[in-house]
Amino acid sequence: MATSTIGQTGEESFTRSLNNINQSALKAQLGFLASDQTEGREAGEKGEYLAAAYIASLLQLYGVNPGGDFSRERNSSIDAGSGVRTYFQNFFLIKNAPGDDQIMKVRVTDGKTVRTISFTRNIDFSTESVDQDIEIEAPVVFAGYGFKNEKLTYDDFSKLDLKGKFLLRISGVPGFAKTQLSAAELAASSRETEINAKKMGAAGIIEFDPNSTVTGFQPVKEFQNMSPSEENPAYGRPWPDYSLPGKKSQDNFLKIHISAKSANEIFQGTGFVTEEFIKKSESNNIRSFPDLKDRTIYLKTTVKKETVGVRNVIGMIPGKNPDKIIVLGAHYDHLGKANGFIWNGADDNGSGTVGVMTIAKAIMETGIKPEKTIIIALWTAEEEGLLGSRYFVDNLTYPLKDIILNVNFDMISRYVSESEPKKVTMVYTESFPGFRTITEKNIQKYGIDLIVDFQPSKDPPGGSDHRSFVAKGIPVMRFKPGHREQYHTPADEISTLNWDIMEKIVKISFANIWQLANSEW
Repeated sequence: MATSTIGQTGEESFTRSLNNINQSALKAQLGFLASDQTEGREAGEKGEYLAAAYIASLLQLYGVNPGGDFSRERNSSIDAGSGVRTYFQNFFLIKNAPGDDQIMKVRVTDGKTVRTISFTRNIDFSTESVDQDIEIEAPVVFAGYGFKNEKLTYDDFSKLDLKGKFLLRISGVPGFAKTQLSAAELAASSRETEINAKKMGAAGIIEFDPNSTVTGFQPVKEFQNMSPSEENPAYGRPWPDYSLPGKKSQDNFLKIHISAKSANEIFQGTGFVTEEFIKKSESNNIRSFPDLKDRTIYLKTTVKKETVGVRNVIGMIPGKNPDKIIVLGAHYDHLGKANGFIWNGADDNGSGTVGVMTIAKAIMETGIKPEKTIIIALWTAEEEGLLGSRYFVDNLTYPLKDIILNVNFDMISRYVSESEPKKVTMVYTESFPGFRTITEKNIQKYGIDLIVDFQPSKDPPGGSDHRSFVAKGIPVMRFKPGHREQYHTPADEISTLNWDIMEKIVKISFANIWQLANSEW
């Protein structure tokens, strides 16, 4: 990593900007962004548009140039006049919601006799949205929790043939695993179940929560909520599926949620008792699954499609070299509102959004034009499958090769664990070891009290917007603190944030970005 081209005066300006980053400034911005006024910032909804206008107005206030679409007509000072660049990159999504025709039946064959049990939509079962109508009848296989974890040497899939069959599972993880996995691992477990089921050729997943006694039960998209329960307001919430026009949904896999009563109907006659199975799971004493080979599941689901307008917010800080671009990005959308509750998403991802805006402000406050151009990108529809960042990288107004780095900010206001409140993880593209070097130097030079667990990777993992850049071969860097129990619940409020860790992550990120933007590497 070469020496910075910024001299002593530039260093003094940078230090002043760094010292101006404080918790009060972070709280002031996030206080509105993650408030009830923005209604959870769901893609395409009023609250998201309000949040986008708020973000754009702050970028304008900070002196960041607009980097979005050219306006066709004058709507506001932010949209600017006809033929003038705005802060908004507008595009459309296809919203796929369950249609009116939703049918589920269980057929049990006993010799020449076939017994059919019909389920009632939104009481006995609900389906997650896919992007096409589906009618299927397939065998069903019970897979316990559908849980696989190499660290715990546990695998519910090891002896199963799932090809062309429905996987039936209990939501969550085995009891013994709950105390051995981090909150992030627990949050990811259901998604990993889906990945494994797809790999094995399953027709879809059917899952149930045995503790549910909710009347008029409409199950929840479980992986969006680590431990749904009767007390958890995420119950009863439908989750539509979204896709970019002309592209397949990334989430186009059948997932059906059934009530505990419906599960008992499926197990009837097998001798299986859910409560006994759960008890055995607490001591890792599960040895066999009930045989359901005499049953099939019939499902018919239709889709109702709607076109939804959404927008990314894009700013630009021109550098001396327009052909070398660093993209600072975060998604500003979240999960919206339902059933009288608002998913305000203070950590996810109000924190990352405010982090990016704060760094943009700090760069402008130096009064120095950086060597490289810096794009400030606040994306929509991350929660729907990274759609905002995918649209961004597929619709650039400059060559893709000019982007030399993406720094992604997603959920930066939680610590990894209570026992290590100063520890954060830094994930980055391993072919750029200098990312670690400058981080270590800047932590020491500017007295930033952080302990960083460096995790270089050829293919930096995670379910956030940096993956859109990884897919294009662009180096990435991100700080990843910790998941907490508030993840994807209405409890993700500003009162639960760790402002100290957020301030430190923003400061070290600003220091790193400033050096990378003014160095040859």
